[in-house]
Amino acid sequence: MNGLLKIANDEGIKIDLFPMNEVKSVSVPKAIALNPNKIKSNRELKVILGHELGHHKRNAFYTVKSSLKTRGWQEERATRWAVDTLLPADKIKDAFEKGHTEVWQLAEYFDVTEDFIRDAVRVHKLKGQL
Repeated sequence: MNGLLKIANDEGIKIDLFPMNEVKSVSVPKAIALNPNKIKSNRELKVILGHELGHHKRNAFYTVKSSLKTRGWQEERATRWAVDTLLPADKIKDAFEKGHTEVWQLAEYFDVTEDFIRDAVRVHKLKGQL
């Protein structure tokens, strides 16, 4: 988590807590809003912050008028950055070798959500790294 906060600080990205009705987080250039009412754990916070930083690091922004295809691609770009940053393929392979093979085991081992583990495995398989 500290590494993500350092990246945000180094890039001049402001992080604010902002209660919102529907979403857990939002990114706009140079700012991230995190919804403290919707984020339920430190694991979830880590994954969400990684994803939102991915929007910044990959310039993967879109507007409400963007097509669903554009939105999906920009979300995928942000997710891939988060995966590459938080869970590179070699770390997952090391965890496998240590006997952590179930999704829940990997989530505990890396202190992330199970959904993020699924995303990481999917992304690395697509790249031929797992």
